Amino acid sequence: MLERCRGLRCWVVAICAVLASATTCGDQPAGSGFLALVGGTLIDGSGAEPVPDATIVIRAERILYAGPADAIELPTAAAVLDVHGRTVLPGFINSHVHGALSVPRLEAWAWAGVTTVRDLGCSPAALAPFRAANPPDPLRARLVAAGPLITVSGGYPIVPFGGGWTTTISSEEEARTVAEDILDGGADLLKLALETGTVFGLTIPVMSPQQAAMLVRVAHGRGTLASAHVTSVVDLELALSSGVDEIAHMVVDREIPDSLLQQVVAADIRWVPTLELWQCAGLEAMAVHNLGRFLAAGGTVALGTDYQGYACSWDGGMPMTEIELMTEAGMTAMEIIVAATRNAAGACNLERDLGTVGKGMVADLIVLDQDPLEDLHALEQVRLVIHDGTVIRNELPTWQGPSPRRPTRRVRPGSGGP
Repeated sequence: MLERCRGLRCWVVAICAVLASATTCGDQPAGSGFLALVGGTLIDGSGAEPVPDATIVIRAERILYAGPADAIELPTAAAVLDVHGRTVLPGFINSHVHGALSVPRLEAWAWAGVTTVRDLGCSPAALAPFRAANPPDPLRARLVAAGPLITVSGGYPIVPFGGGWTTTISSEEEARTVAEDILDGGADLLKLALETGTVFGLTIPVMSPQQAAMLVRVAHGRGTLASAHVTSVVDLELALSSGVDEIAHMVVDREIPDSLLQQVVAADIRWVPTLELWQCAGLEAMAVHNLGRFLAAGGTVALGTDYQGYACSWDGGMPMTEIELMTEAGMTAMEIIVAATRNAAGACNLERDLGTVGKGMVADLIVLDQDPLEDLHALEQVRLVIHDGTVIRNELPTWQGPSPRRPTRRVRPGSGGP
């Protein structure tokens, strides 16, 4: 078996193929392979209190157990990673990026502990060929993608930026067929451009409420989500009338009326505020202010930056600029962690598999030297990354197994790659 295997996952399976049955990890058959993290403090992504002296048991790509050490007996020959004095969290998720159809960028995100990214606008001709040429690999961040932005002729972002990421509609029937074509082409969700141009000082044509609602109905009928680009109060009103699942970007033209905030919260619409974008554009004050008001109203926030969506110098690894601005909006460290894990997994329509550390979830984990609840900058010191159950980065002194898999070409995490 060892001769036929490459990479840590195969090594774990091969070594553990001789283990006795481990009924303390559940009803596992003899010959199952296990990897265990022991002794760390677990922040599971749900918002629950941290679990000190936690144990996490992994088999293949799934978590079998995550909780107090005294509630489980490890298989006697399991591969063990000692993480005493460190903090274990779910892999982070950046739920709003562009330019993710790049192996170096996906590798850089994964290395930094951002194990999933969601591209909310890419060329309609590029997504399927990229996926065909680059099947999922633990070395790369998991890619969720919306395909092109859906707009109208002369709409955003054709005006003012050009139409490379877009496809257009002109009727309800065309909205239906375009949405179905995008999803049939491999997109994971739909992205609606509901931008009337206020923040640009322009009047930009936008789809009708009926067209927007048709796009949402198609997405929901296919078991997926519809995200709406919104930057002004008028745009937000259109998004609410269409029934979208999510607002991408924050309203920055003025303070959001209380009545609209209450409608967003009542409709359980998630918000991805992309504060790093607004800082780049010099509009972060209103963005931070409106995010704080949304939080005070009881809203749900997912972390997303709009990486490569504008001419900025972006955080290409751990999104620390976004995290710092979320803090300015009044979010606690735990709220930010939840926004970057459980809530961002929901934005990816993957909350049944990702975003929290628990039995049955995919083993996407990061380990830090320090407690991020005391200082969120601890997130810049990732020591271990496990993605899909595979160790892809390990800087712990206690590891006794083979070297983890590494990218063939390293990219500085902050650069985002070429």
